[in-house]
Amino acid sequence: MFSSAEPMFNRSTDQVSLTVVRKSDGLSVTFVLNEKTRIHDLKHELKRRLKPRNERGYRLIFRNKVLKGKHTLKHYGIKKGVNDQAIAMDDTKDWKSSSSSSSDSEQ
Repeated sequence: MFSSAEPMFNRSTDQVSLTVVRKSDGLSVTFVLNEKTRIHDLKHELKRRLKPRNERGYRLIFRNKVLKGKHTLKHYGIKKGVNDQAIAMDDTKDWKSSSSSSSDSEQ
């Protein structure tokens, strides 16, 4: 779990609700996070709560953009007051070796 000092669980008014849907089987999990949460932190929590089918890597995609670990949710337009905040987890192949991966090494 994250410590209270991290932006993920900041109790400010900048909380957003988003759903991550795993492409391989359609399972999903919903998060309530601070819009300043980094994609890297979201991926860390996803590995715990919605483990990808392909252990070698996966991509997170929002509105046809691959999300990079160094950016925040807000950077991609995932922010308070915005509807339709579903993120696709593409775990159908080994994305770690792909240049379009959102792997944790891109911080």
